Amino acid sequence: MNNVTQEQKDSVTKTLAIIGFVAAILLTVWLAVQVVSVIPSAFSSLASIADGVYNYNEDQELTVATKNSVINTGEAFTISWTEIPRAGTYIFNYECTDGAALDARNTSGDIVKLDCSEDLFLDDQTSLDIVITSEKQRFVDVAYNVIFVPDNEELTDIETRSKVTIVNASIPTSASVATEDEETTETDAGEVAGESTSPETAETNENTNQSGVVAGEPETVEEIIYALPVSDPNGDIDLQITYLGVGTLAGKTFSKQAVIDQDKQGAFRFEVTNIGTKTADDWSYEAALPSGINYDAGEQAPLKPNEKAVITLGFEGLTQVGVERFGAEVYADEDVNATNNSFTWAVEIVK
Repeated sequence: MNNVTQEQKDSVTKTLAIIGFVAAILLTVWLAVQVVSVIPSAFSSLASIADGVYNYNEDQELTVATKNSVINTGEAFTISWTEIPRAGTYIFNYECTDGAALDARNTSGDIVKLDCSEDLFLDDQTSLDIVITSEKQRFVDVAYNVIFVPDNEELTDIETRSKVTIVNASIPTSASVATEDEETTETDAGEVAGESTSPETAETNENTNQSGVVAGEPETVEEIIYALPVSDPNGDIDLQITYLGVGTLAGKTFSKQAVIDQDKQGAFRFEVTNIGTKTADDWSYEAALPSGINYDAGEQAPLKPNEKAVITLGFEGLTQVGVERFGAEVYADEDVNATNNSFTWAVEIVK
């Protein structure tokens, strides 16, 4: 009775094998389900880490620059910075400096007085027009900050600190320095009046209006300076325009000023030089004046190689106050280089 036949043993073995096979299949299915449920979150975590690393590296670049690092007191200038490829807001502020005050153009286009350490929110713009005045020191450094605050709160703010040096030439450091400043002023006035060391006589642009000008009809004073020009008929024409200064015009006397009174005749000076080897027979220039005034000078006298025209452009009828842009662009047939044909600057207009 206790004897088990071979046939019974085989039957039990087969039954156990089937049960083991089914259990193995069920275990494999269970493991597969667990792996599938874990993989998406793992990939999501890896993606988040990669995105965080990418954002960290990319958002670190916020470069701030100005055209000049040394600025005259009351002279308008522009601060520019690189664009961060993320949604967010730029903020500007400056550090308190004894005797220094700052005005800036806000996002509405208005000139506002900005107290030190006060934040100016600039939305997504990447430049700012400002004017800094210094009343107590001849040279003073004014530090400022540009901050990018991302909309994504998980990302950190990016801040760049820079500075400009403000010069108030009316504050002497010594008696000798004051004397040098006075001599410089007298020299500038003499040059404007036409007192040139060149033996050649200056020519007056036919657009000059001796009786006064109105908005849209600026007064120009032009000096042609000769330097033994020789034209090569097979050469190239290359006109170069250079900004020389901004201020006021009284008759034919130009005086540099950091700020222009709205009731006075403003002016800016620039020179056009033919740095090519061929005479520019047909050239002209157009100017963009403050308050949105445009001026077309029309055809000018030919400029030979090495010859330059110093032009003082006077304007009246200003309708706006604050930081106003101006500039000029020169045009010539067959000019081989257009990269040096224009300039843009800014000045503060006050009542």
